[in-house]
Amino acid sequence: MCVCLLYVLTAIGLQLLSCQNTFALDAICEKVQHNRAECEVHHVETVDGYQLTMQRIPPPRNYSCPSQLPFLLMHGLIGSAGDFVAAGRAGALAFQLHARCFDVWLPNARGTTQSRRHRTLSASQAKFWHFSWHEIGVYDLPALVEHVLRVTGHQRLHYVGHSQGTTVLLVLLSQQPAFNARFASVALLAPIAYLQHLSSPPLRLLASDTGVVTELLNQLGLHELLPSTTLTQAGGQLLCSAALPTSVLCTLLTSLYVGFSEYPLDRSILPRILETTPAGISRGQLLHFGQLINSGKFQQFDYRSARLNSKHYGQPTPPAYQLQNVRLNLMLFHGNRDALSTRKDVLRLVRELKNSRIKLYQVQGYNHIDFLYATTAPHIIYERIIEQATEYSQLNHK
Repeated sequence: MCVCLLYVLTAIGLQLLSCQNTFALDAICEKVQHNRAECEVHHVETVDGYQLTMQRIPPPRNYSCPSQLPFLLMHGLIGSAGDFVAAGRAGALAFQLHARCFDVWLPNARGTTQSRRHRTLSASQAKFWHFSWHEIGVYDLPALVEHVLRVTGHQRLHYVGHSQGTTVLLVLLSQQPAFNARFASVALLAPIAYLQHLSSPPLRLLASDTGVVTELLNQLGLHELLPSTTLTQAGGQLLCSAALPTSVLCTLLTSLYVGFSEYPLDRSILPRILETTPAGISRGQLLHFGQLINSGKFQQFDYRSARLNSKHYGQPTPPAYQLQNVRLNLMLFHGNRDALSTRKDVLRLVRELKNSRIKLYQVQGYNHIDFLYATTAPHIIYERIIEQATEYSQLNHK
């Protein structure tokens, strides 16, 4: 069954069946401009050579807008900057922040559609894909944060992460605690660190034997999974079209992975989501999350060999992330219908964040992606985030 599932997950990633989408490179700014906002494209290079693309929505050119700290919005697994604009002006977090005069920055992690370049490597080379979300946390995120602060002239910024976007922040602060000083406020939506109680049947099945998964990926020669292609976009938009009966199947399949929401997704938004999703991941990201499910720990990548682990870490087992190094005021939001970020695992994360002050919110009826696309999110979630940022601005004029 695991093999069959993996074929379903990766079939659309076979390069033999796909051609890279050329118009997707501007899809995010097109969405922003369609919603009557200005959009800039910035390029950031990490210390290990990955060249990242980040979109910026500058604050409105309005003399009544006060000077405020910028926001950095970090997407989750298989997502991109498009996650925060797909719901449109009335529903997307990026536009809600823009309407309140905030400077909004939208990164794309390494390996996603818009961040497939490297100083010396090509995305067609296996070595390009030798990373997990650990590298996004220790290399991508600090480069992105420093770029935003350098361009804007501020010393701090506000941060919102969704799913893997929460994981990489915890990785960064665990490994490089000096970065705590760069964040004015932090909101973690559907936080992912511990996955012991994950209830998503497909993902638990996928994690049941990572050795089999690795061997199959080796045989298929797959290093990139779920890339954005003309094939995936056309097929996904056809399957999920609100005008077709198959859209019900699309919603059902999504719910099996992320949980059954009490707030049915407006199916008219699905084609807009699929313009930029999936955006591609490395197999290391998938395998690393699978390891968290199996181990019940929040730890670095396990090379499944005492010799290799000792080579990388100086010990036969991967070290745990030092969450006591996270020293921030945090807002954590999780849904009681979320099949990935379950209450038990979130509460364990709260206990491990011993040196942070935490406001924990359980959102009734929400699954894993409702934090991005539910019509109630602006009122239930985003308003709290904006209130906290506004309070900070009032207390700290710079």
